[in-house]
Amino acid sequence: MSNSKTRKPIILVVDDTAENIDVLNDALISDYTVRSATSGQIALKAANVKPHPDLILLDIMMLDMDGYEVCRRLKADSATREIPIIFVTTKSEMADELEGLKLGAVDYITKPFSIPIVLARVKTQLALSAAHRKLDDQNQILLEERELIENIILKMRQADRLDTRHLRYLIAPVEVTAGDMLLSSFTPDGRQLVLLGDFTGHGLPAAIGGPMVTDIFYNLTKSGVFGAQILDEINSQLCIRMPVNIFLAASLVEISPGREHATLWNAGLPHALLVRRGSIQRYFPSTIMFLGVSVALNIPEAAMSLSLEPGDLLYSFSDGIIEAKDTRGNMFGMRRLEDFLTPAIVKDLVLEDLIVLLNEHVGSSVHNDDITLVEIHI
Repeated sequence: MSNSKTRKPIILVVDDTAENIDVLNDALISDYTVRSATSGQIALKAANVKPHPDLILLDIMMLDMDGYEVCRRLKADSATREIPIIFVTTKSEMADELEGLKLGAVDYITKPFSIPIVLARVKTQLALSAAHRKLDDQNQILLEERELIENIILKMRQADRLDTRHLRYLIAPVEVTAGDMLLSSFTPDGRQLVLLGDFTGHGLPAAIGGPMVTDIFYNLTKSGVFGAQILDEINSQLCIRMPVNIFLAASLVEISPGREHATLWNAGLPHALLVRRGSIQRYFPSTIMFLGVSVALNIPEAAMSLSLEPGDLLYSFSDGIIEAKDTRGNMFGMRRLEDFLTPAIVKDLVLEDLIVLLNEHVGSSVHNDDITLVEIHI
């Protein structure tokens, strides 16, 4: 259909009785451009003439092809399926009206009709059609703006700063702009810092804080700042700059230059794991609230220290893994994840296989949270 705002709306009147066409034409001609067709075949051709009609008044009882079939074919054609159709007919049974509405007609007027009623219903349906077009146009604008913002955020969160030494990781976002984030870098004195973050929700609202957190992390790491100070700065800036409903669950691991010692903070994520020789050696639960909720966090006291041995594996992950639900609402859970992360032969562990397990568990239900897991090997 044409979206022109300068021309009169086009009404296509379809009836195999010329007198009926004349009556409707006389009633409509002052406000609308009226086209007519005296058969179903002619109507199908007329509906495809550009600019397309804005509305069709369609008789049902015609000799060559009845109105039901005309309607069915118009709705099957991508070029004409959005044109609103009003049946105007002598068929007055409820079953007839129901059949027309099932085929996609927007209204049903029985003969003999009242001209004021016809005009009122035509006006109403044209207004509804215009409103739908306007809504579609606005939705398209919003989609284009969203894509633009997503591209900006993605460029601001480019992974080229992620130092992947001593790391394996798995990232499976629900949307292009994920709420989960993984950052890793080394300080000038050789400490490795790895941050895994999970903003509330997912998608665009959850991703808007990512570029700020990314810049804080990499700038301070490059300057040699210690982990507690990095978390404190991230928390302060989130409290200052983000809405109250956007906050960050995060873990930060700081590994000494000789990789014999680590300090770990967990702010609202599932407990991290230390795996040694194929079995879980230690859990690291959340000891501090989400970042961005309160400036009064005692981050130094929330630190957990651990001694490391060659071959140790540290795991941190977002809750999207353990909270994935099957069709009956049962979560994937920690036990399944722990079993996956502690195989009899450690070298056989393929992180991507976790996605296969999650998909098997979820089945036909919808998984609506980002998935991120990082493995730090010593």
